[in-house]
Amino acid sequence: MPAVSIGASLSVRRNLLFVVGALLAAIAASVLFIDRPLAAVVAQRDASLTAIAENVTWLGRSGGYLIAFGLAFVVLAGIGWRAPSQSVRGMARAWSWAALYLFLAIAIAGIANDIIKLFVGRARPMVELRDLRPFTFSYDYQSFPSGHAAIAFALALALGAMMPRFRWLFLIYAIAIAASRVILNAHHLSDVTASLLVAVLSVHLLTRFFADRHLVFERDGAGRLRSVLPLPGTSRRITPA
Repeated sequence: MPAVSIGASLSVRRNLLFVVGALLAAIAASVLFIDRPLAAVVAQRDASLTAIAENVTWLGRSGGYLIAFGLAFVVLAGIGWRAPSQSVRGMARAWSWAALYLFLAIAIAGIANDIIKLFVGRARPMVELRDLRPFTFSYDYQSFPSGHAAIAFALALALGAMMPRFRWLFLIYAIAIAASRVILNAHHLSDVTASLLVAVLSVHLLTRFFADRHLVFERDGAGRLRSVLPLPGTSRRITPA
């Protein structure tokens, strides 16, 4: 591997380790100093704020996204197989892999999140008893991490990797969903922060997996990942900002 690629790879790893470390520190600080006082404040929330949060929070449910991206993958793969035009087939195949990438980003983050929930068994903010009850399937003890937030962050990070110019818009969307879970007192702040960590690791590994196979992403001369999705109706591709 060229020295420049090795250097870029090491830089990516250092950045990932920094993000993971920062999130772990934020989770610990929130558990120790923020979660309970914030939950007490949120419990006194205004009814109008509750209504807004309830309208936002449903966007963190995985079902609709999985159905949409799953159907998109099947339809686009079919077009890529049967379309009479070679250019249309190539375009459809490229975007069918993108649909599968988004499907897997949500599915993997969601499954990982649910497994952690089961092992931790943390009580939700509205539960008076604060003990941990691992392997408890009760809704009351499935607070850590937040499933809605994990889905939202995974979707935002995956879309941001594909379309870097809009990454901040995607993150704002995810942050709004995560905030709604805290506002509704369904999760602590540390729960949604942990969900971000789950999403970061899941999407990072999935993106590298796809890039290694030259699907959706590729590495440039410096070893950095970039999207190679073709833009419909043009000969151009989505490139980093």
